[in-house]
Amino acid sequence: MPSEKEILMIQKATMYDLLQIIRADPGKTYTPEELEKLICSYITGLQQ
Repeated sequence: MPSEKEILMIQKATMYDLLQIIRADPGKTYTPEELEKLICSYITGLQQ
C-alpha cells in the first residue's frame, strides 16, 4: 500500500498531466461537462 507521501506525489502528477492536456490547446475553453469527460477519459485510460 502506498504511503501518504507517495499518494500525494501521484495526485500531483495526475494534475500535472491534466494541465498539460488542457494547455495543449490554449485557445479552447472548457465547459464543466467537457472537463468531467476529460477527467473520466484520463482515469479510464490509466486503468487499462
